[in-house]
Amino acid sequence: MGGPENKPLKRPLRLGLLVDSLTQPRWIADVIQEIRSSDVADIALVIKNETQNAKRGRFKSYWHNRNYLLYALYSRFDNFRVAVKPDPFEPVDISAAIAGCPILNLTPVAKKYSDWFDQKDLSVISQYDLDVALAFGFRILKGEALNIAKHGVWSYHHGDNLVNRGGPAGFWEVIDGSPVTGSILQVLTEDLDNGIIIYRSYSATSDRFSVKANRASLYWKSASFVLRCLTALAQGSALPLPENHLYRPYSNRLYKLPTNRELLRRLPQMVAKYGVSKIQAAVSFNQWVLAYRYKSSASDTNNSFYRFKYLTPPADRFWADPVPEKVAGRYYVFFEEYLYSSQKGHISVVELDKSGIVTSPAIVLERDYHLSYPFIFQWNGNYYMVPETSSNNQIELYRCVSFPLRWEFEAVLMPDVQAKDATLIEVNGKWWMFLSLAAHGVSDELSLYYADTPLGPWTAHPLNPVKSDVRSARSAGRLFYWNGDLYRPAQDCSKRYGYAISINKIISLDPFQFSEVEVARILPNWDKNLLATHTLNSSDDLTVIDCLFRRAR
Repeated sequence: MGGPENKPLKRPLRLGLLVDSLTQPRWIADVIQEIRSSDVADIALVIKNETQNAKRGRFKSYWHNRNYLLYALYSRFDNFRVAVKPDPFEPVDISAAIAGCPILNLTPVAKKYSDWFDQKDLSVISQYDLDVALAFGFRILKGEALNIAKHGVWSYHHGDNLVNRGGPAGFWEVIDGSPVTGSILQVLTEDLDNGIIIYRSYSATSDRFSVKANRASLYWKSASFVLRCLTALAQGSALPLPENHLYRPYSNRLYKLPTNRELLRRLPQMVAKYGVSKIQAAVSFNQWVLAYRYKSSASDTNNSFYRFKYLTPPADRFWADPVPEKVAGRYYVFFEEYLYSSQKGHISVVELDKSGIVTSPAIVLERDYHLSYPFIFQWNGNYYMVPETSSNNQIELYRCVSFPLRWEFEAVLMPDVQAKDATLIEVNGKWWMFLSLAAHGVSDELSLYYADTPLGPWTAHPLNPVKSDVRSARSAGRLFYWNGDLYRPAQDCSKRYGYAISINKIISLDPFQFSEVEVARILPNWDKNLLATHTLNSSDDLTVIDCLFRRAR
């Protein structure tokens, strides 16, 4: 979303809600409840579809169409095998959530695939002066039905419209092994496949074998899009994304319900992959290790990772999230040390020189809860650490009282949040904090906060989350300058958690704007046994990364 364009509204936005029934999936019920609990919008009218059989689901019909029998069987098996809590598709009565809202019972003019509103119903709707209509029902809307609100009829498409256009939502990504599943919120137009996109997000295909699990993650994440866009609209921001003005052709096929012939080939492949994964889990385990290298000269860019030396922990633990510091001519590396037996991480440190480890790992910070990502910075002559403490539902700051071993609790920077990988930097006298907030088990969005000092108080950026892309949102280390420009390392968690590192050049960073562009990617390709790499940090001549390897049990 862009910066301010229109004047902020002085009243809550007036919404129309289009539904087929007052029983809705839980994720939609949550959208409605968020709206009614907010001060930016309220539901002025519920438009209920009175068409016969409008409430009938499509799944039942699959059993009566022999072309889709395998899809029906797979869906039933997947629903039986996989439990999702909370279930976004659990039926919920929304009567209480819309209490006090007028309801217009409307029977559309039905054509072969589309619904049209007659002039009488359009006249009634116009009296409610709607700003936005949300389509959670009806079929393909056509004609003046698309113009019942000033800012159009908004509709979800759980697919990114560039890679997977069509449906079923979240299905082909799992079946075809795509690492990313997209979702958009759009303003509907007469051209069904070319709505005006107002929000786009990319999520990891969260389960390689379960469409149900992938859909659950996708729908829960997208449930927040409506209120984000309504808030931006109420504040006077421009909603349509700049990409609407770009030439972006769609060259893939139109995805539809999978026929028996399509699944006869794909399902055995999925079963085989599932079997291989179980065998691998039985005979091997994955372990994060550290890797490092010193510059050989002032002109050495130190970014050829096949030259790095590995620091491998014992088999009962892993080492990850390395952060180096050079103090008094000596190099130290802080990192997460995670013991498999306790399933909990703490922060440890080793001293390094050009020949390797000088000291054995020493614990510098341990709590009753999990610690990771020990972000370290200097301020007012002191060293500070912000470890990830999301399991304690807050962001904590620690001050070093005797480097490198003694750290004491200093302050809570942000209470009541599940924040991942908080990363701080001072730019032009203002402090910035980049972090990913966890919601429904998903933390693949980037939020931004600013303050006058690292102690806060921290103010949320008005465009939060400033990025919703599993391929380049979550922090992967310190921001750094290169030839005068500021760069931000970010994790690519699409193929797996911590798969690769995206290097992003910061284009704009201020209390009103944020933008960045990806300029490079660090893929785990320099070693045939390497599975992932997700942290990059440097201090003076030393650069450290972490690497995920598969080890034999």
